[in-house]
Amino acid sequence: MHADTGDGSAGGKHSAVRGAQGRRAVPDAAAMRRWLLAEALRPDGAVLSWANPAHPGYPYPEAAGLLLSSLSARPAESVDGAAAADRVAAFLCRSIDAAGGIGRGGIAYLFDSSVALAGLLRYRAAGSRAWLDATVHRLHAFIGDLVAGGAAVTPPVAAADGRWSTEFGAHLVKCVQALHLYSQAFGTPPPRELVAALIDRCGRQPSPVYVHPFCYEQEGHLLMTHYGLGDLFEPIDGALEWLAALQQPNGAILAFANGMDGFGEPRSDATAQAVRLWLCGNRERFGQSIARGLAFLAACQTPAGGIRYAPDRDDLCSWSTMFTVQAVEWVDRPPALDDFL
Repeated sequence: MHADTGDGSAGGKHSAVRGAQGRRAVPDAAAMRRWLLAEALRPDGAVLSWANPAHPGYPYPEAAGLLLSSLSARPAESVDGAAAADRVAAFLCRSIDAAGGIGRGGIAYLFDSSVALAGLLRYRAAGSRAWLDATVHRLHAFIGDLVAGGAAVTPPVAAADGRWSTEFGAHLVKCVQALHLYSQAFGTPPPRELVAALIDRCGRQPSPVYVHPFCYEQEGHLLMTHYGLGDLFEPIDGALEWLAALQQPNGAILAFANGMDGFGEPRSDATAQAVRLWLCGNRERFGQSIARGLAFLAACQTPAGGIRYAPDRDDLCSWSTMFTVQAVEWVDRPPALDDFL
């Protein structure tokens, strides 16, 4: 999987995607951005998992890290966006626990801490914010300790609950992003040894496959190649083709898959992730898959701008919305992998 490079062939690839899109709907990116700042972001800088008056979401540090990365990619876009980034960064700094990690419910997660660290490093790079250094060093040390110990969470007892998010699974390959950004920020050597340890300790995707973390794994493989670390681990052959084969006629990716059979409810997060991965691959080959995926996501968008977690749910999902914004942005230009959420 290789990203478009922005050379002379890129325009043709973008045209191919637009041609496949035809008259199909595309989510409204501006409305999504407004919704994120108005509904997902709280005054204290916390970012909700989802918005739904009948089923309130919870403050989700991982979503805050994603939003901070998104806002930091366009620091001069608006005064509101800059002020929002300041609030989110302050919330993340307050959220670091005694062990030096980030999570919720008394559990600190390797993955969540990595997403938060990536957000804070991008925020730091977008302005003169050396005051963040002690915080990001602490988060980085926490991540290194968990990788070295092969633990996805702390305290360790939390790993016994059987959830994918508490196990040292293949989705953790995505943590390479935060490790690279840290090395880049402080001029330290590329984190080859730490990344190698991360890969060595990661388990395989379980069967049946939960597609959302499977996509995180593929994002990690893509970023490793982008950072020049692809020799440490080969991406799963045919991952993009497999996702395309799982896609439903309405463009959705279902929550789970057993072999070539998808099952469960259609999910906007996995669909948006798949669209981003296809956009980073062969746009001509996956043009129809991209177009169908965007049409499904447009059908999940509400008049307020947020993206439903699933078509029959009223939970407007913050991370699905952020992934969808980035997918829409990449339709007309080469993916900016350094800004990959």
